[in-house]
Amino acid sequence: MSKKLEETDRIYQKINLTKQEVKANYLKDSRPWVITYSGGKDSTATLQLVLETIAPVAKKEIHVVYADTRVEPPPVINHAVRLLEKVSFWAKERHLPVTVQILQPEVKESFFVLLLGRGYLPPTRWFRWCTERLKIRPVKRYVHTLLQKHKRCVILLGIRSHESSTRNGRLKNNNYSKWMPFEGLKGAEIYAPILEFSAEDVWSYLLNNNPPWGVDNHTLRSFYTSGDTTCSIFCGGIRFGCWVCTVVKYDRCTEGLSKLPEWEWLTMLLGYREMLVNVRNNPKNRIVKRVNGKQYLGPLTLETRKKLYKELKKLETKMGYSIISPEEEQLILSYWDSLNSV
Repeated sequence: MSKKLEETDRIYQKINLTKQEVKANYLKDSRPWVITYSGGKDSTATLQLVLETIAPVAKKEIHVVYADTRVEPPPVINHAVRLLEKVSFWAKERHLPVTVQILQPEVKESFFVLLLGRGYLPPTRWFRWCTERLKIRPVKRYVHTLLQKHKRCVILLGIRSHESSTRNGRLKNNNYSKWMPFEGLKGAEIYAPILEFSAEDVWSYLLNNNPPWGVDNHTLRSFYTSGDTTCSIFCGGIRFGCWVCTVVKYDRCTEGLSKLPEWEWLTMLLGYREMLVNVRNNPKNRIVKRVNGKQYLGPLTLETRKKLYKELKKLETKMGYSIISPEEEQLILSYWDSLNSV
């Protein structure tokens, strides 16, 4: 048997065993399942593998939740929303107990309300205030409502120990396994069915098994490769992230997506992100605070917030695309008014 056939057989057996495990775990108790979907390859593989496995035996509730941060690149959000619409339609046609929910952060915790309204510093590695508020809390709120009704539930995450050396080390340090308690939510347990999958395992599964709801997984692959058709599944590809992210040095995600046809205009987002970095790195843009005789740099000055807001509205006009909602703008202005009245 050739090496290629051996590898194909290995992956097939691994996927088949995982499906058997998923089916057994689903049927063993009455706890509802919550599948967290982010739009990336790992969560897509988890969603597809789980739903196509349990569809023939589905009895108890399955919730598919997507935390829309509202600051991820538009192609990523659009693809995720379209996929979830198809999943929802597919499930309803088959009378499956599947509920699809798109979650968003509370207005007061949205990225631009905190940045422009309250003057939060653009995120850094040491002040990474965004992930908890934009992605984790919306899911926790949803899970909390399920726990009030069912007392217990299972949260399925598309995490992999081989995602990166950093992730692998973090998982080992925290004694991660396929089954773990969900910190801060009593009664919720995490299940990571593809924890032991490699990136090659994930892509082999996705590219050779289009989902029953009719989405071509090659579209997702093109996002990771910036449309480079010569890139094999062994190409690492970009990592999805928010276009406003100033934690990373370079926004490879938006840069890569801007190379795809019809998305060249995403380069305008890169310019605004660069502005955020420059603003963050200049101490003159921050309010000087004094506590107990000591001086330190506080939030962004009102002048800086207004400048960033003005540039954001210019960006919206150029793109013909709404970035912040009327509710966010109203709250931002109310925060400014409270500063002016002090």
